Amino acid sequence: MTIRKLGLLAALLAAGNAAAVEPEVAAEQVNLDTTQLLALGGSVQQRLAQAFELFEPGVLSHVMVPMSCQPKATIYVTIEKTSGGVPDGTILAAQKVPGYVFTSIPTPAIGMRMVEFVRPAKLEAGQYAFTLTAKGGDCGVYVGPNGSTYPGGRGFFIADGNGPAWIELFGAGGVRDLAFQVYLRPL
Repeated sequence: MTIRKLGLLAALLAAGNAAAVEPEVAAEQVNLDTTQLLALGGSVQQRLAQAFELFEPGVLSHVMVPMSCQPKATIYVTIEKTSGGVPDGTILAAQKVPGYVFTSIPTPAIGMRMVEFVRPAKLEAGQYAFTLTAKGGDCGVYVGPNGSTYPGGRGFFIADGNGPAWIELFGAGGVRDLAFQVYLRPL
């Protein structure tokens, strides 16, 4: 076997081993306020985001969010860089998912729904955000309890008529985070 073929074989084996690494929870806020359901989409085209912090580099495989959508909706999920803790529009990964994947109608069920990235992003340690957008139908997303329950980032919303900037999520009890989980395959 030539040196070139050995090098290629070694690279393929290394890539196979990297893909075999199981994803681990890298960031999460799993407490739910089941009395608060935020609109995603709707007449004002509300979008949601959550900043999170990664403490090690890796490949972001998927996010989990407790939501329920109309079957005809299409949900767009992005992973973005942040600037000052706010999503800055620099997209590192994106995934489109049909709404029927998140449908729990006629009996709404509360539980995390997975969005797996077909082309996952390789990320360094640092702060990032995921954003949620619904088109062609509406969704409901459960939030965390009152207060800043996740110290590694903040929850945000933006909607038609609110101006061009993300606004920190808030409720009668103060600021809020989304309920979520982010999974990473460590390098």
